[in-house]
Amino acid sequence: MTKRVLLGVMMLLFGGVLAFGGGRAVLRAWTSGNWPTAQGSVLKSSVETMRSKRSVRFRPHVSYSYTVGSTPYTSEVIAFAATDTGDLQEAREYVNRFPAGSHVELRYAPDDPTVACLDCGRAGVADYVVAVGGAGMALFAVAGLLELLRSHQAAQRRQQRAAGTGTSSQQATRGLR
Repeated sequence: MTKRVLLGVMMLLFGGVLAFGGGRAVLRAWTSGNWPTAQGSVLKSSVETMRSKRSVRFRPHVSYSYTVGSTPYTSEVIAFAATDTGDLQEAREYVNRFPAGSHVELRYAPDDPTVACLDCGRAGVADYVVAVGGAGMALFAVAGLLELLRSHQAAQRRQQRAAGTGTSSQQATRGLR
């Protein structure tokens, strides 16, 4: 029983973290479309190659500078949606939208100008999958924990009835002697 409860709690925590992280990414992606705008300059634009044992992925990388008020900032956030791809040409096309030395319009968080993005206002499919998958895992864990609690309480009631019935029949047998 203890192992099942521990597994359920761990699953609930893991699902909750995924749901929170994915939900936060989706919310930030949506709200970023309404953030204030600023003009910036692209400092560097390239495609990074990420290799693993089973695949090769390409990540667009853009570094840019901008000023809010009189404070200068730099950022490398293109979008809050995942921009990695398995297609080199797709990554190059994305980076070509932001060539080094070009001027860009970007959006920044009004409460924290250090947070900015170039391609704002949309979340990626992966963000929704993480949020919904995490929420599903958390709900599944809650249902499992509630079922464990229900079955534990039912077993206790059966034991109490059996103990109560055993005591009554022993007393009745003594009374017949």
